[in-house]
Amino acid sequence: MLALVGIPLGLSSKRGGKSTGFVLTILLVFVYYSISLIGVSLARQGRVTPSLGAWLADLVFLVGGVFLLWRSERRPIDLSVFRSWFKIGALKPASSEGPALSIRRESTADRLSRRWRLFNLHFPTILDDYVLRDFAVYLALIVSSFLMLLLVFTLFELLGDILRNQVSPLTVGEYLLNVAPYFLYNTTPLCMLLAVLVTFGLLQRSNEITAIKATGISLYRIVVPVLIAATLVAGMLFLSDQVYLPYTNKRQDALRNLIKGRPAQTYLRPDRKWIFGENSTIYYYQFFDPDRDVFGSLSVFQFDPHTFQITHRMTAERAHWSESMSRWLYEQGWERTLNGSTVESYRKFDVATFPQFAEAPAYFKKEIKQSSEMSYDELRRYIHDLEQSGFDVVRLRVQLQKKLAYPLITLVMAVIAIPFALSAGKRGAIAGVATAIGIGVVYWTVSGLFEAMGNLSQLPPAVAAWSPDLVFAFIGGYLILRIPT
Repeated sequence: MLALVGIPLGLSSKRGGKSTGFVLTILLVFVYYSISLIGVSLARQGRVTPSLGAWLADLVFLVGGVFLLWRSERRPIDLSVFRSWFKIGALKPASSEGPALSIRRESTADRLSRRWRLFNLHFPTILDDYVLRDFAVYLALIVSSFLMLLLVFTLFELLGDILRNQVSPLTVGEYLLNVAPYFLYNTTPLCMLLAVLVTFGLLQRSNEITAIKATGISLYRIVVPVLIAATLVAGMLFLSDQVYLPYTNKRQDALRNLIKGRPAQTYLRPDRKWIFGENSTIYYYQFFDPDRDVFGSLSVFQFDPHTFQITHRMTAERAHWSESMSRWLYEQGWERTLNGSTVESYRKFDVATFPQFAEAPAYFKKEIKQSSEMSYDELRRYIHDLEQSGFDVVRLRVQLQKKLAYPLITLVMAVIAIPFALSAGKRGAIAGVATAIGIGVVYWTVSGLFEAMGNLSQLPPAVAAWSPDLVFAFIGGYLILRIPT
């Protein structure tokens, strides 16, 4: 059905400009999933039949596609309205006499007053303005497309939980608002890769790169503005990870738990967690390893649900899950039974089990990594505290190094995309997209491999986190040096 709607729109896309495809993709996907969401909601409420609710979006797009096909046979569809929103074209002359005359009329003093000098070169020049303008538009379109698609898919994924737990639209909207920075942080390197491929690929395809080099301008000078922009974006990612992202990740983690109906828990201090358990219990812990199912510095409080007085408390230095016993094994701790302000019993233990604490490891596991909810300094202090207590912090050390290495991959992606874009020749946009997907898959495969080796202590944390950046930076630099300038 999406193809049926896309065919007549694609046949008319020549009138809409290069940006029409991005805009229509966002709109069509958003409309499709919105109609699907409405249909499923009506079916769950019993207002329409289940078959009609599930097929509503397809039926609407079937009718729309048939209508657009019928309309395109008689009068082509005018998509020029989208071009007025995102217009991408050549530089406009300042007067009817042409751009050359208008440039000559501008004195050298006027140009220098608007531009600053970098390495004895005027920056930005008219060429820099031209390249940066197209690059900024393509990057904005690609980032907005990725973000909108991810938000729509996330909303559709959580639809069942939203309806089952009767979550208000305001809560859902707040969650999507707080999860958007997380999506931007993780997809910006791939968006940078694709934007550079599209920008220089189109310049190469239209022979503009050849014309620029024919005037004596080096290829290295052409790519300078894009590399500077990529560096600024990488710096913004790093600053957001230190200042803004920890807060939004905490908030979206709490809202996602609310949407999924998970137990109430604190989120302001990811290094100290309080979780409401079953059977009138409250868990407090400083560290939880979800891969090994190990607690550190754990305390469990039982209380009377009528008076809210503590009736039993257990504290242990460590606790790990036993698959054979299906219970937690608590080590090096003590327990105390209380009756009001009176201590009825107290004992210490080396190893003990408590059947009344029956929550399985999945009860405590989070979808958001704990390291993403802390800044670099907070995570470094947290690692130091755990290390003093004797816990394995290798995985956290790898994540600490990735807080510095990951933003820089945005610049590395720009570097490695330049030679691929300039060697594309006359190939179309699909070749650029395929190249971006291939490079992205290879990078994330290599990055995951090095991270796994670092987590298993087969590589030092710094080597595991920085190796993908260095490997791809060397490859990109080597390929750029081989391109005729």
